[in-house]
Amino acid sequence: MFCQRPAALGRNETQRPTAHPVMAIDAQLGLIVLAGGLGTRVGGANKALLSLNGQPLLAHILRQLGRCSEHIIISANRDIAQIQDYGYPVYPDLPAYTQMGPLAGIISAAQALPEHIEYLQIVPCDLPLLNADIITRLYQELHKQPELDIVCAADAGNLHPIVCQMRRRHLQHIQQQLNSSGKHSVRSIIQPYRHAIVTFADSTPFTNYNSSAMFTSTRSGATTS
Repeated sequence: MFCQRPAALGRNETQRPTAHPVMAIDAQLGLIVLAGGLGTRVGGANKALLSLNGQPLLAHILRQLGRCSEHIIISANRDIAQIQDYGYPVYPDLPAYTQMGPLAGIISAAQALPEHIEYLQIVPCDLPLLNADIITRLYQELHKQPELDIVCAADAGNLHPIVCQMRRRHLQHIQQQLNSSGKHSVRSIIQPYRHAIVTFADSTPFTNYNSSAMFTSTRSGATTS
């Protein structure tokens, strides 16, 4: 039932993670990695491919979570051939939802998941310290409360809506939101619906590498360990 925590990613280790998980949390759990952003806070660079401790951010997140699901999809809108080298299916935003943010990535990638997938875990590529324990806790909360549409992570100080897990039926709400004139933020598909928040004591896994300065400070000596 529980996925195994991987060993730390070394500086000289190959970028490509194991494509086939050893043990999934649940055969009905799919995982979508969002890597389709514009990178406006990092000078327009493809954040998924920016190097942290000698490896792209995407390599870190796949290494950390790759054993949690047998069905991993990457949402990306550029450098698709390079991202495909990691061994997972890559899907761009559907034409109707181009440049409409993370909800577009979720609904577009979800089209490729097998029909038996009941739970969808969403993670961004710029949280390289996320770990399998967080995914497992979210799954436990969602699984034990059938009435819930979605659960999301938080720490003592912040809500992290982009780290969320939902039932497949919730995709209809996402599509409705995308087709509306309202907000297209991830919060917009959490708070109005049946949801729960899972709070974690340790905020470190939610460290968001979303600015050029963070990569500069890491190159100057900071590490992820």
